[in-house]
Amino acid sequence: MPFPRFKKRVRPMTARFLVCLFTAFIVHQQAVQGFAQDTPDTITVSGTATTKITPDVMNWNLQVKNKEPNLEKAAETHASAVKTVLDFLNAQQLPETDIQTSGMQFGQNWTYKGREQIKDGYFASTDIAFKVEDLAKYTKLWIGLSRLPHVSLTGVHYDHSQRIELRNKTRKKALLAAKAKAEVLADAIGSRIGRPLSIEESSGNFGLRTSNYTMSNSITGSASSSGDTVDLAPGLIPITMQVKVSFLLITD
Repeated sequence: MPFPRFKKRVRPMTARFLVCLFTAFIVHQQAVQGFAQDTPDTITVSGTATTKITPDVMNWNLQVKNKEPNLEKAAETHASAVKTVLDFLNAQQLPETDIQTSGMQFGQNWTYKGREQIKDGYFASTDIAFKVEDLAKYTKLWIGLSRLPHVSLTGVHYDHSQRIELRNKTRKKALLAAKAKAEVLADAIGSRIGRPLSIEESSGNFGLRTSNYTMSNSITGSASSSGDTVDLAPGLIPITMQVKVSFLLITD
């Protein structure tokens, strides 16, 4: 009968399969145990540091925009307005490399009358950005720009000439804070930290941008045609850095 002979052949193969499966399971368990034994104990902490500084740079953003009945007149008026602004900035002895024009546009000007959109002449606009490293020039710039036609202030933010160096110093403080925290935690459980295994910068904030509203509130005094001064109070601004560090945890 063929059927009994077939069963006799299957049994040895099944036995060999079970032996191989059991051997593989043992090898796998040994590998897992070995991996667990080779994995070191670690402690992971975060460190944060903040440095407060007084800014020594102001970045200004202006927009020159005008509207006229026809495009040729709009372009002519606009060219004159932009030149007036640039001449004024150059007269304040600002470096040419610190003045930039961009975002130049012109075209039809559309407005709404009731629920209907109608064409209302033509417009021309240009964005002008410049940097001031001498904050004592703030008064002349503020008063002078306020007298020029077709000019509006769209934004100002503070900066610092040593920003990169200050960020690096603050980053180092954050690392030392992380190390001190890890040492305290390890000592609490009778252990100590070893070499760092990984370092990751988790966040950073320079915190120097201000809104127009904030800037306007920092003005004390008043400006008038008689030349009254306008005082600037930039205040202190924070540089915050945060890191995450993993250390080897050693228990004797």
